[in-house]
Amino acid sequence: MFENEKGGFGCPNDDCRAMIEKFLTICLPVTVKPKVKVGKIKAECCGNPIVSGDRHEKCCKDMQKDSCHFTIIQKMKVEIPIDFNADTDIDELFVDCELKHDHEPPKPDCDCRP
Repeated sequence: MFENEKGGFGCPNDDCRAMIEKFLTICLPVTVKPKVKVGKIKAECCGNPIVSGDRHEKCCKDMQKDSCHFTIIQKMKVEIPIDFNADTDIDELFVDCELKHDHEPPKPDCDCRP
């Protein structure tokens, strides 16, 4: 009869257990190519423009020496339709099993000695 058979010298509950941990490195190559499409841009004025003089001098009312200075302010609404999309390619999965060749045999989790 072997030591770990019933009636012999076995581990608790006559079972031997080994705990194995394995670390893997998973590599999944993914390629994403974004695409942007700009549609027809629309612009429209919102209300009338406001013309404002940048000098509010009261002398010589509408007369200037050699030039005219003014600012035009116009509110606008601009619509820019943009479609965003992406082409995605998933390549073949790779796994690095991180095998290490140890010269020592693995040690059991339980000691099967009496």
